[in-house]
Amino acid sequence: MSDTKEFEQGDVLRGTKRRRDEAYHPIIYLSEYDGTFFLGGMITHSPNNGNIPLKEEHFQSKDGIDGKPQFFVNQFLLKKQEWAPFTKIGKLSQKGIKHVLSYIEKTEPLYWDDYLTL
Repeated sequence: MSDTKEFEQGDVLRGTKRRRDEAYHPIIYLSEYDGTFFLGGMITHSPNNGNIPLKEEHFQSKDGIDGKPQFFVNQFLLKKQEWAPFTKIGKLSQKGIKHVLSYIEKTEPLYWDDYLTL
């Protein structure tokens, strides 16, 4: 059973498993995928590699997100259910969800390691 079914599109999650090859960065929950993965986006502080800025208006809440500039990786990513349990640390606004999806909706979901080799 998926640990992420309780979340809504746009919730910003932090995984318990936080190594660099796990849920190191905050995850934008987008939808369920299968019992092993869910579709998500990744929030980062890096403006490099074509990452897209997130503005204050793109967030409804940022309870557990630091005040540094926020960007998201321009790619649907497959996130592992095994990084659970997840904690909700923020939420994108409706404008923020539309902003993110407008960039990534035409991308094929990738594993992070595959994205790094593009």
